[in-house]
Order: sequence, then C-alpha cells, then structure tokens
Amino acid sequence: MLGDRFVYVAISTILAFSYYILPQKNEHYPTCPTVEIYRPLNYSENKDILDKIINDETFRNSSLYKMQQAIRINTTSFNDDLPLDVGNNLDKFQHFTKFHNFLKDEFKLVYENLQLNMVNHFGLVYIWEGSNTSMKPLLLMAHQDTSPINLKTLNQWIHEPLSGDYDGKYLYGRGSGDCKNLLIGHLEAIEELIKIGFKPRRTVILSYGFDEEISGFRNENPKFIENIYGPNSMYAIVDEGGVSLMNVGETKLAVVGTAEKGYLDLSISIEKQGGHSSIVDKRTAIGIMGQLIVEIDNNEMPTYFIDKNPTFYQYVCLAENSIDIDTKLKNDIFNSQIDQNANENVRNFINKDKYTAYAIKTSQAIDIINGGEKINALPEYVELMINSRVAVEENITIAYNKFVKDTTNIAERYNLGLNVQMAYSDEIIEVIPATEMGKLTIKPITMLEPSPITPIGDKHWEIFAGSIKHLYEELAYPDSKVVVTPGLGTGNTDTKHYWNLSDHIYRYRPGVLPSVNANSHGVNEYIEFDSHLQIIAFTFEYIQSVDALDD
Repeated sequence: MLGDRFVYVAISTILAFSYYILPQKNEHYPTCPTVEIYRPLNYSENKDILDKIINDETFRNSSLYKMQQAIRINTTSFNDDLPLDVGNNLDKFQHFTKFHNFLKDEFKLVYENLQLNMVNHFGLVYIWEGSNTSMKPLLLMAHQDTSPINLKTLNQWIHEPLSGDYDGKYLYGRGSGDCKNLLIGHLEAIEELIKIGFKPRRTVILSYGFDEEISGFRNENPKFIENIYGPNSMYAIVDEGGVSLMNVGETKLAVVGTAEKGYLDLSISIEKQGGHSSIVDKRTAIGIMGQLIVEIDNNEMPTYFIDKNPTFYQYVCLAENSIDIDTKLKNDIFNSQIDQNANENVRNFINKDKYTAYAIKTSQAIDIINGGEKINALPEYVELMINSRVAVEENITIAYNKFVKDTTNIAERYNLGLNVQMAYSDEIIEVIPATEMGKLTIKPITMLEPSPITPIGDKHWEIFAGSIKHLYEELAYPDSKVVVTPGLGTGNTDTKHYWNLSDHIYRYRPGVLPSVNANSHGVNEYIEFDSHLQIIAFTFEYIQSVDALDD
C-alpha cells in the first residue's frame, strides 16, 4: 500500500514537473504555417543560372558595378509642402531624371521588352505583358528615393554617403539597403529571364515611387495601375520590409511582413500668457509641456499577444522549431491563448527588447518641440509633435484617445483649458474652457489605420514562403535550416497605397540583415553584398513559380 502511494506521488510529481520541461500544446492552439521548399517547375534547367547569380565572380562584379552606379546618383526626397501634383515643382525632383537615364542605359533588355509608363512625372511603372490576360498580374515594388543625408554627420561616415565603396564583403552608401538594392535586383532578375527566353503568361508589373521616404503622397502609381486593371486585380504584391534573417538562439527566422501597423502624427500645443522672464509662474509653457512629455512617457501603451497579429505566428513558429530557447517560454507560447499568466510572460519576454517590443504594442515617439522666442521673454506658444505607430490590435481612435487622456490630465493639473479635435473630425471641441493660465489644444495631423492582414496557409503563401526557404537552404546557405514565418511591419512602406489592389501583400526583401540593422536612414548605411545577389535569385525564381500557377 505504501509502495502504491509512493508510485502515485512519484508519477504526479513527474507530470507536474514535465509541464515546465516538455512543450505543452493545447488542442485549440494554432500551428506555425510551415512550408516545404518550393522550386519552379523548370528549376533543373536553370540551376546553372542560379549558381551564376549566387556564386560567379564575374556576375558579382557586374552586379556590383550596377549597384555602385545607382548609389552614386542622388535621389534624395525631402519633406516639404509641395502639392500632390508635382507639375508646378519639377525642379524639386529633377535629380531623379539622372537616375532614370542610368536605368535606361544599363538595362537595355528591360527597356526593349517591357513597357515603361512615367506616372506623375517621376514615378516608374514597367509592364511586362503576359500571354494570358485572364491571369492576375504579379506586382513587384521598390522605391527610387532615399532619405536625406544630415550634413552635420558627414565626419561620422567611414565611407562617403554616395561613394558606393565596396570592401569585398560590404557595399556602402545611401540607398544600398533602402532600397535601391531591391529595385536594381528586380531589373537584373528580369534581364536574366529575358536572356533565357522566358516569356511570361502572367503579366509582371514593376512599380517604383519617388517619395516613399516622405510618405508617398505624390505616388500616383497605384491609381494608374488600378485604372488599367481594376480593384483587387493583382495576384500578389511584394515590397520591401520584413526581417530578412534573424537569429533567435540557434534558430534562423525569415520574417515576412504580412501586415503593417497604423500611422498617427499629432500635435499638442499650449498657449499661455507671456511676459518678462524675471517674473514667472511656477512653470512656464515649456515647463508644463515638459510635464506633459513625462505624463505621456510614463503612461505606456498596453501590450498584446493574440492571433490577430502576425507576430503571434512568428513566435508559434519559434516555439515549434527552436531547440534551444527556454522550455518554460515554449510552454507559455503554446498556452498563451488559454492561460493569462502564460500570455503575460510571453508579452514580457517580447517587450524586453526594443527591436521586438513594438511588434506587440503601439509606439509613441516625441519627435519635435518648438517654443520660445527670446531668452528673457516667457514663451507664449509651445508645440509638441508626436509620431505613433498603431498596433494592429487597436485603431487610430484608441491610440489617439490615449494622448487625449494624457493631455486632459495635465490640463486639469495646471488649471488650463483644453480644446480637442477628435480623430476623423474637423470640429474642435472645447472640453475645458480656457482659463487665465491658458489652454492646451490637441489635434491629429496624419492618420492611417493598421493594414489589412495577408492570409497565410494558402497556395500564395506556400509559393512565396517556400521560395524563400529554397533560396536560403539550397542556394545561398546549403545545409542550413530557415523557418519562414509571418510577421508585422512596425514601420510603413508604399504598400499602404496599394491595399485596394490585392489581399496578398508580402513585405519582404531577401538578404542577410534587416535594413534597420544596417543603418538605413542613418550614418554608414551598408549591405552585405550577398544580400543583393539573393534578391536577384529570389526574383528570378518567384516570377517563374507564380507564372506556372493558374489562378
């Protein structure tokens, strides 16, 4: 009897302990949308071409020359107040003409076989007409423009910003990673396809805007394409974004952006009586604005871990495939949708690192503050400008109301009036009447809801993700294992203008490093040049794979 009890206790202890040792999946839990390697039907015929793209030194040097020439042409876009129609402001964008001439000279086969349409003067839309017009076209995107170079940082650049310097492994210069490598890679891939006599059944469209870095307000390419083909007319859309390759312990993840966060710019201003700075209230307008900044920073946005967000599947895939992450974390991921404590543990883990945290919460970046005119005069008007990237679990109204609440707290604390312009409204509401101390005003400036979410687990995903897997595991890094997962774009790409054209939008650029880790927008932007060759190989194969598939 005592022996039986001992056995019972031992078994119970083992079972309880195993919860923390062995992965525990519940039966209602979604699984990773795992794919197998996907190769084009005629892969065996083109193995030599792919080997040339990835490994041939002559091809590498030729491709390098093209990228260096592209980087050396200045295609900066600047923030300004120009209207959407640049017809009256051609001089502001005239430097793009040099880039266009370079493309025409360098990619003669593209210009002989594809139809080029100049849209709104500087937008480029190339159409490679397919033989079967009943098939939805494939749309490949990039952008021509680059972010400005801060002249005050020139002494920090190891290589000149437009040098295109190459050290045998890395290529340096503005646009190397964001994203002339993608644009040039597309054109190189298509020239390779033309050389082998490939003629598409499915039309291929290349769309390159010229002001993505300033939100793409002048990008009329999507309207042009929709006018020809209609809404929801594209088989799929592929643009920059996603995490090229990331290591989580021993696991390599290729994270495809299947959604993007929303975008919100807002302004908060304070008007307060001025005067000589020798006689001052306890806090000036700038001092009160400082308190508001503290209020905003201290009231952090909530975190989420639910299957509405593609990040959820990214961590499911990690839990299913990793051999070295903490077993307790694996269990918590598996049980996060039925166990509140497990969910919190996963959120806390993701939230520890700023490079992963904003995939599960809305960001709030205090970027600009203006106020004060003279050192001995009290400031009468101060303005704060905030940029927020809105979580897919929320919407613009939810995020904006958080800032309204913070502003209300400060208005009440310092006996100020409060005017609020609500999201999607021109009306300004006087929430608290102005007092002798002054008033606060909060207004939205730019609003974009979180994007629609691309389906996963269908044939579209099988081909796209499987092609990535083939690129890495068989072409670029033989014998490696790469897990391709859905993920979330924490920034915004030009795809925000193309939502009406397809349900299948993939934000992914093959390569070794995500552009954010390669100093895009910053000092010493660079790429590992192998990444560029991988773009060419992927595009070469992906166009063929979707061409062989009937809608």
